[in-house]
Amino acid sequence: MEQIDVAVVGGGQSGLAAAQALRGQGLRPVVLEASERAAGSWPYYYDSLTLFSPARYSALPGMPFPGDQDRFPHRDEVVGYLTAYAARLDVDIRTGCRVVGVRGADGGFEVDLEGGGRLAVRALVAASGTFGRP
Repeated sequence: MEQIDVAVVGGGQSGLAAAQALRGQGLRPVVLEASERAAGSWPYYYDSLTLFSPARYSALPGMPFPGDQDRFPHRDEVVGYLTAYAARLDVDIRTGCRVVGVRGADGGFEVDLEGGGRLAVRALVAASGTFGRP
């Protein structure tokens, strides 16, 4: 079974921000994202979605949201931003990696993956949100 120090379940904005914070502490997190890219559920929201806050308040740590800071970004802009953020994060992001179970084990956790894989992790951050299961 593969051993991981810190697993972050979810590759949306909170999972990516958590991974950035963990990197800032000198750790090497592994982000486990169920979909085919690190952008969380944003690509699946309706295409006319517009943020209700200006771009200046929508950035993640270490990377400003591009463009006019007074505009209200659309869904595709957010997806592009999150994709770019993930690409420059320098962490192991595993897409198509759905977590189906977590249980305590030996001072850490065992993480069960869809398809039968299993990981042993010392620490775990749950950042999966509720989009797939409201």
